[in-house]
Amino acid sequence: MVHREFKLIVKKEITENSGRNIFPIIYNIGDTLTVDEKTFEDLQKNQLIKRYTREGSIEFDKYNFENEVSFTEVTVEYGIRKLGQRKNSNRNY
Repeated sequence: MVHREFKLIVKKEITENSGRNIFPIIYNIGDTLTVDEKTFEDLQKNQLIKRYTREGSIEFDKYNFENEVSFTEVTVEYGIRKLGQRKNSNRNY
């Protein structure tokens, strides 16, 4: 299985909306936000992304980030290996 992680660099501060007329900064200019491929594609389609936080929510779109984005492609493999134990071993640990 292969998936990509995209590293976005913040160019416009992302603040939290908690409904209390206080908007603390969650991501400062220059911070890095890592997203999955689906979120990256949604940003490319100019969709507004909303994520819930402990106190409220944050919203961002592609204009909150630098245009150039780096990504890492990760390959995940699953399998089974043997330790090499003999079936009739008399050792009990």
